[in-house]
This record gives sequence, structure tokens and C-alpha cells, in this order.
Amino acid sequence: MSALGPIEILFLLAPVVVAPLAMRLTAAPADATPALWAARRIQPWAALAVVASFFVHRGAVAGALAGVWMVVTALVAWHGLARLRHSATMAQIAVCAGCLLLPVGGGWLVLSRLGLGVLGFEEPLILLTAVHFHYAAYATLVLVGNVGRAVGGGRVFGVIASGAIAGPLLLAAGITFSPVLEVVAAGIVALAVCGLGALTLVRVVPRVPPAARTLLALSSVAAFAAMALALAYAVGEVTSHPVISIAQMARIHGPLNALGFVLTGLLGWTLVPRYNLGRPSL
Repeated sequence: MSALGPIEILFLLAPVVVAPLAMRLTAAPADATPALWAARRIQPWAALAVVASFFVHRGAVAGALAGVWMVVTALVAWHGLARLRHSATMAQIAVCAGCLLLPVGGGWLVLSRLGLGVLGFEEPLILLTAVHFHYAAYATLVLVGNVGRAVGGGRVFGVIASGAIAGPLLLAAGITFSPVLEVVAAGIVALAVCGLGALTLVRVVPRVPPAARTLLALSSVAAFAAMALALAYAVGEVTSHPVISIAQMARIHGPLNALGFVLTGLLGWTLVPRYNLGRPSL
């Protein structure tokens, strides 16, 4: 049985809690494709399979259990692909992009549970990549889409959304191929997420019900702290003078980003009546 450390626990929150919340916010019931409906129906059983995969030794059985979750991520991506051609706003495009990136996280989860290294990466970086594409890509872009719907788009939002879409892929490429690209990408992600937090505080928080207001404000504040740590880690990597270790990132940045920013933000948006947002179809 694999030990459940901070990284494993943060990942397991994704299929069990974060992904179902994000799937709910990905599209209103009337706008959900059959693929998204299927993903929502399978999700509880797939989440159980993922949890079970962490209680057996890495190998074929653990990989097969994780593969059930891969099916859910593929269905979410199918929804994103189907809706992308009908997307007319950056808010819609951001959500579709998040859907399309989710299977990358599902694939790295399967690799992690199989116990396979790839591109010279070993644990915990393989599981961290799975975490990255569940939180920093899919869930964050769902948050971006909801903010975009609420504020009605605009030039500032367009820049934020573009950075949030490009950032996770550039960061993954930088970690793989180039420390300089890693720092640049970390800067793009940090600016996009901090911009999202600022836009939420200024344009969204004053307009939503009290409970949602509190959660979205906390999410925005957590985003600033989490992104500062992420940028410090990337700078330390490229200068060979670590500011914060990967273990400290897992203990501090991970909870701030996953729980403080992402989960709190998703919970906040579930409390916002959709008819108050001027919601275009996704």
C-alpha cells in the first residue's frame, strides 16, 4: 500500500471533491453534452476507484483502477471539444480549454499508479503533474470562465484568460525542457491567477450573496499567496538557489492553491445564482 502524504491527499481531493464541483460549473444542465452527463454519472464510482488505487501497490491493478478516472477525464474533454466550436467568448473558450487539458492529468495519474517513469521524471513529480492539470488547468479555468461570465468579458479579462489557458502548458513544457521557460511560465500563471483574484474582488465579490462573497474573497486572497510561493520556487530552480523546497511547496503552496484558491472558489461559485451572471451557453 502506498503511503498517503500531502501530495497524495491533495490529489485525491480532485476526483472526490474538486472535479465534481468543477463539472457542475462547467455547464448548466441545459448546456451539458451527453459526454458531460456521462462523466457526472460515472464520477462517484471512478473517484472510488482512484482512492482504491492508492491502497494497493503500484502496478497493473493500481493502474487499471486509475484508468477508470481516465475515462471520466476523456468524457469531460469530449464535452470541451464539442462545445469549443460553438464558443464565442473568452469565458467559454477558457472552460473548454480546461476540459481539454483534464485528460493530461488523468494520464499522468495512470503513469503514477503504474509506477512508470517518463521523460526522465520520477515520483513525486509524476503525481505532481497530475495534480497540476487537475487544479491549475481544469479547475482554475472553470473559475476563469465563471468570472468571465460574471463581468461580461472585456480586454482585461481577455488577457487574464489567455494567460490562464497558456500558462499550465508552458509551465509543464518549461519543467520538462527549459528552466528559463519554467520561470517565464510561472510568471504568466502567477500574473493570470493574481489578476483573476483582483478582478473577482473588485467586480464579482460586491455583487454576489454574502456566503459566496466570503468564499470568493478568501479564494482571491489565497491566490495571491499561493502564486507568490510558486514564483519563488521557479526562480530558485533556475538560479540554483532554492527559496522553497518541493517538500515545502507540497505542504504550503499545495494547500493554499488547492484548498484556499481552487476549492474555496468553486464552493463560492456554486452559491451564486446563475441567472444573476448573464450566463452565455457553454
